[in-house]
Amino acid sequence: MSEQLHDRNFVLLGIKYEAAKLGGVDEDGLAKIEEQIRTEAGDSWTSNPIIVRGRNAVRAEHGLGLLGETPREPAKDTGPARTSLWCRLFGE
Repeated sequence: MSEQLHDRNFVLLGIKYEAAKLGGVDEDGLAKIEEQIRTEAGDSWTSNPIIVRGRNAVRAEHGLGLLGETPREPAKDTGPARTSLWCRLFGE
């Protein structure tokens, strides 16, 4: 198998796993996907950078933090809230 095809397959496996996890697939279904990935990528699949890339693509699409990143702290309040354009236009 060529390296590029191999990488693409691992990315797709990561996408499949993370989409199933976020989509609420039951434990049995998730276990089957994990077994498929383990068969293809080995026991260290959870840290495989190509698989993590696929998982992070799904997480980013859903506005979630990426795997391996430290969570960001919420932005601090920098002043009074701005009045929305609708309120300024219509005086509400």
